[in-house]
Amino acid sequence: MKKLYTSLLLFATLQAHQKSGFFIEGGFETGLLQGTKQQENQVKREYIDAVTHNTYADYLPLNTILKGATNLFGDANAISQLQFSALHPIKVSMKNNELTIENFLPYNLNNVKLSFKDSQGKLIDLGMIETIPKQAKIVLPERLFDNFKQISPSATYSDFEVSSTKFSDENTQRLFRALDTMTTNLMVQYMNSPPLHTCYYQPRKNDCWQGFTPKTAEEFTNLLLNMFAVFDSKSWQENIKNAPFDFVNSWSPGDCWFGHEKCVAPHKDGLVNPKFKNDIVSPNKVISDFTSHMLLKIIILKNSSVQGLGSGSITQGSLGVEAYAINPTTLFGNDLKTLNLNGITTILHEFSHTKHYSHNGNMTYQRVPKPDGKGDSDGIPYDVCSRFNGEGKPTYPGNFPDSVYPDCHHVPAGFLGITTAVWQQLMDKNALPIDYANLSSQKSYNLNATLDTTSLANSMLSTLKQSFLISSSTATQKSYILENATTSKNFNAPILGANLKIGYQHYFNNFIGLAYYGIVKYNYAKATSKKIEQLSYGGGIDLLLDFITTYTKTSKTTKMNKSFSSSFGVFGGLRGLYNGYHAFNQVKRNANLDAVTGLNYRYKHSKYSVGISVPLIERKVSIVSNDNTTTNTILFNEGSSHFKVFFNYGWVF
Repeated sequence: MKKLYTSLLLFATLQAHQKSGFFIEGGFETGLLQGTKQQENQVKREYIDAVTHNTYADYLPLNTILKGATNLFGDANAISQLQFSALHPIKVSMKNNELTIENFLPYNLNNVKLSFKDSQGKLIDLGMIETIPKQAKIVLPERLFDNFKQISPSATYSDFEVSSTKFSDENTQRLFRALDTMTTNLMVQYMNSPPLHTCYYQPRKNDCWQGFTPKTAEEFTNLLLNMFAVFDSKSWQENIKNAPFDFVNSWSPGDCWFGHEKCVAPHKDGLVNPKFKNDIVSPNKVISDFTSHMLLKIIILKNSSVQGLGSGSITQGSLGVEAYAINPTTLFGNDLKTLNLNGITTILHEFSHTKHYSHNGNMTYQRVPKPDGKGDSDGIPYDVCSRFNGEGKPTYPGNFPDSVYPDCHHVPAGFLGITTAVWQQLMDKNALPIDYANLSSQKSYNLNATLDTTSLANSMLSTLKQSFLISSSTATQKSYILENATTSKNFNAPILGANLKIGYQHYFNNFIGLAYYGIVKYNYAKATSKKIEQLSYGGGIDLLLDFITTYTKTSKTTKMNKSFSSSFGVFGGLRGLYNGYHAFNQVKRNANLDAVTGLNYRYKHSKYSVGISVPLIERKVSIVSNDNTTTNTILFNEGSSHFKVFFNYGWVF
């Protein structure tokens, strides 16, 4: 047998191409390990007394809500399907035996009550929700609610109500106090096509616009909600009613240049020329126009040469603004607490156009005459003192609670002046729904619902059976829930390792060959403070393409007149690997198929290779560790984006 093996080996050696032969090679490799670490802790939380537990028997904890939650503001097409209501910023609707909650607000709402109106208009409780995440769309199945069958099949979002409770946190209660002051039903459509001519000041087609992003949708919504809270406020309406100047507007002409004989703007004392008395707008009409129910179509402008455009007819309008013009720092400064008049007056100017006000008057501009008599300007107050408090003159009307013009020498001018002054006043009192200064404190949840509604309902019922533990103490009457608090964190960790290959390469000629090999690899990474090891083994086949092959001449005493010297080329192939991931003292195994490619350089017996290996099968590998109170899960991503780069040295026999 030994003689036969020796003979075959000698024959193979005699017949083989000089570049063929057995080889062994090894080296280092590196890549990126990506994935997600999830930690689920069981938490005992006090939430309500026994009486309230009986009142809100359907209590939906956060982990149940998250299983049915996705981001409300998706791509431009998804955003264009939404309709926002200022009176229902947490919008609830029913379809196909499911409740859908759309939270347009940038706040996580804590311990809020969900109710609906029955056929007699009586509010019926559906239950309490521990947390409605900010800007989330939540789908909940019928079986979660005992009173679901009582909801009329024809119910609309106006038949549902979301309200704070005494168990809500202070921020949620503050928010609902502000929302409760609002009375105007502003309806907003997020447009994915222009509702007005967006290139009004350019000789271009109507293409000066762009689709909404989650950021611009959020910023526009927040701005409009606060603006209408200003219009609905008692302070704004009282300051408009008692304004010590004339509101005036004219469309004959609709624009105005200072000194033009048809400019109707008031004089420095706040009064218009008597010949324009028919153009005076009563304070009651101003209030009525800006608090009328309205359908507003909004769009984001792009390269339009203006900050904003607006048009409309009081109850219907279109409003477009450049994205930078609704950025909170543009409007409220770096501290997010101080109105930037140049920014906010642009918004109010264009919105006034949607109420059918022109440039001629003091409804879109202030147009107060300059002291030198050369032109007019915004930002200059009226001085109305000469008209009041003298003999035979009326009493100055600026002395009332929340007046923004207590000094008759400095009266904010026109619609813009009063509105910006009241807006700043309400911001200082933190009386508007959106407090921009505290938005950064709102936690962001992973809104990526994966369960269908049946799984969600079963999960919820199981949670309820296990979670409600009413304490036996009659003195405190406290209730507790055991719930799973889940945190999730993505990681990107460098992975380092080594590989070893043993095989045979067979060349058919100087240019083309095949390599067959077995391989073992070890890699190490540290992600989220956890040590992760990967051990892989398998086999593969590579196609070898050499572009350059050189030989050296040999002495005449040998049978061959030349011998191999060096070669350079590329390789590519496939390898099957059986991978084992080690973490949490556990091992998870799986198989994958890798594509391999790279460069080869060989000098005599030494071989140098650099290349990449790319997993072709997209999958996630999970390792789970449990103890009494905590479940840790690591999900590893495998796929084409998670390749490794290797550098090898080898020897060809």
